[in-house]
Amino acid sequence: MTEQPKLLFPGDFIANEEVFLPGQGAFSDDGRVKAAVIGVPLEDMKKREVKVTTSVSTPAQHSRGDVVIGSVEKAFENVAFIKLAPLVHGKHRYNSAGIPTTLRISEIKQGYVKSLDDELKPGDIIRARVIDASQNGISLSTKGKHYGVIKAFCSRCRHPLELKEGVLECPQCGWKERRKITDDYRSGRLLR
Repeated sequence: MTEQPKLLFPGDFIANEEVFLPGQGAFSDDGRVKAAVIGVPLEDMKKREVKVTTSVSTPAQHSRGDVVIGSVEKAFENVAFIKLAPLVHGKHRYNSAGIPTTLRISEIKQGYVKSLDDELKPGDIIRARVIDASQNGISLSTKGKHYGVIKAFCSRCRHPLELKEGVLECPQCGWKERRKITDDYRSGRLLR
């Protein structure tokens, strides 16, 4: 008789990260891979990954590699907090409200970044890539020409900034600013 796979519940231990990395339906918690959904574990020996498969319809969740849109809520010296737009997947809508979403200064762009304040400001709309997602938080990156600020607002009058000869300028007050902008800044395309 074939043994039935063990039914896992959210938070159940599956394996240590030394054995398997977390796949879909699983997450890492301090080096321990745990179930994120109700289901059975499925091991992929080639990828050294374990995922939890379920026959129950679950809401879509952000995962590594997703391209997301969000607005900068707060920006500090080394990290910015981002409010993500809801993710729609089929008939499911996933709102990441309550899940800390961060963009660290080291993930803004390739090379040295002197000040996060030179690259983005609160209120700016950004396109980013998810580099890590778990129940503990979502980490983003804007490295690459397709990622960064897609719409910036003037720090003085809050009017949308226009790109003129490589510099962002406010058509209302004339103020000039810098940002880590995308290669298609204000073109109207949100996702690529």
